[in-house]
Amino acid sequence: MGIFAVGAWSIRQGWRAAPRMVLAAAILGLLVAAVPSLQVILMADFVGSLAGADSFDDVSRPFAGLVLLIAFTGPVEAIAGTMQWRVVDLIGLHSKREVAGTLSTLPPTVLADPVAAADIEAGNKAAEEELSFLYPFVLSLLRDILSVVGVFLTLATMSPLAAVFVLVSLLPMLIASQRITRISSRMWDDIGKLYWRSRYLHQHLVTTAPSIELTSLGATGQISSKVSATIGEITDRKAQTYLPMLSWRLLAGVATSLLLAGALAALVVGVQYGPAAPGGVYGVMAAMAAVGSLGSNLGQIVEGGAPFERYQKLLAMRRESRDPSLAPDARSLVVKGVSHTYEGKDEPSLVNLDLRIDKGSIVALVGVNGAGKTTSVNSIVGTLDPQQGEISIDGRTRADMPFQDWVGHFGTLTQEFGRYELTVRESLQLGTPRTDVRDEELWTALDAANAAGMVRGFDKGLDQQLGSQWDGGVGLSGGQWQRISLARIHLRAAPIWILDEPTSAIDAEAEQDIFRELQRSKADRITIVVSHRAWTLRGMDEILVVDEGRVIERGRYDELLARGGRFTEIFAEQAG
Repeated sequence: MGIFAVGAWSIRQGWRAAPRMVLAAAILGLLVAAVPSLQVILMADFVGSLAGADSFDDVSRPFAGLVLLIAFTGPVEAIAGTMQWRVVDLIGLHSKREVAGTLSTLPPTVLADPVAAADIEAGNKAAEEELSFLYPFVLSLLRDILSVVGVFLTLATMSPLAAVFVLVSLLPMLIASQRITRISSRMWDDIGKLYWRSRYLHQHLVTTAPSIELTSLGATGQISSKVSATIGEITDRKAQTYLPMLSWRLLAGVATSLLLAGALAALVVGVQYGPAAPGGVYGVMAAMAAVGSLGSNLGQIVEGGAPFERYQKLLAMRRESRDPSLAPDARSLVVKGVSHTYEGKDEPSLVNLDLRIDKGSIVALVGVNGAGKTTSVNSIVGTLDPQQGEISIDGRTRADMPFQDWVGHFGTLTQEFGRYELTVRESLQLGTPRTDVRDEELWTALDAANAAGMVRGFDKGLDQQLGSQWDGGVGLSGGQWQRISLARIHLRAAPIWILDEPTSAIDAEAEQDIFRELQRSKADRITIVVSHRAWTLRGMDEILVVDEGRVIERGRYDELLARGGRFTEIFAEQAG
């Protein structure tokens, strides 16, 4: 069934990509498929003519037919092959677009799952390197099947028993193909996670920021070694399949050869050594060639069955595709009893988080590293599904709206802010689904993030390419990248902002300007800030102190300092 599924998919994708080329290639394939049968007929005619010939003129007609047939086959196969490879490119383009489209619908909760990540990488690898190349083998297989059928019908007129042997000779390959499919499928189950680790490590070598750090540490060689080791594991795992696959191919080849030898023996006996005998022998030889080619093409398709299954598994992960949305307003955010324990951990990372924030308020989450702040933020935004509790916006929970509508309420800046090496304009516009953003709005957002002066200093302003690895691009410091990210949040203008250390890489003077702007414009939104700097907390409407996953204190800055509790322990030195 897998072989038929792969074949049907390849033909269907080829037809969608280039129907005229597929049709032309099919016609040419039919002509090539008829060649073995025509050769049998012409060879029998030629040998029969030789028996009573007195001169070349007596055999010129069948001889000319054979020569023209041979001359015709090569160019037709070359034309068909060129068309096939063009279709291969188009199928590859389509399958990669399908993968990208599927990934765009997956929430971070899926992407963070290690099992899902391995499945995604296996499916992506299949789309990039495996599936499109199956199309020529599928066409060749169909051509070979037609050739075998044609030879079978031709031989049936000479020796029915020989024709039956030719047909039965296909069975060993079909049996072997099923065994090989199982072996290949188990192998792909194992190498998906290895492909994912290889890609992850490789990205650190070719991405500017981590490569600079690795170079400064003298650690690029270590990462390179890990990449090599992972690729070696993939190669070794694939190598484990070679011997069992080869064994099944050899067994199938021996069985097929014996059956075709039986066909040859049946033919020689059946035709009683008449003039048709040489043509029949040639027919069996043509059948051997066609069956051999069929077996080779079938093997390629069988081996493609496992990556095809991974590709289909990836596409099956696709969620409902919706255009990105941006909520116009949010009056309240309510968190009730939210708790979460990560897999493999004994202690919860978050316990009974309760929180209500109304529009116009700024609430801060504080605590030492690992206290549960990030889990709280991820639960609210929707990048984590908490195991207990409920989160609602204006009375509506996650279950009441599509994921895209839920995240459309948020503008989020994390500590690992994105360094998108596009133009300034393109990087800012990632924050909004709008397509009618005016330059004035971009400059306003940059001003709010204290980044307008930096961009005005670029040669191309808003159209400046960011990232020194690109032609004409400029390198940015961590603080400059953070300002661009903050400007993106301002441009987005979502009704709920969640800012996790939004100024961690920015100098103190610029940081003060940014927080003054947040306080000035806070009436427009609900704001949650995660910060480790005491002075930034002075203007907060409420501060929640998180420790070991629990909110142990809450209040305003001066109130918490006066209590002398955990807040004071954390910020005593800064407050002093």
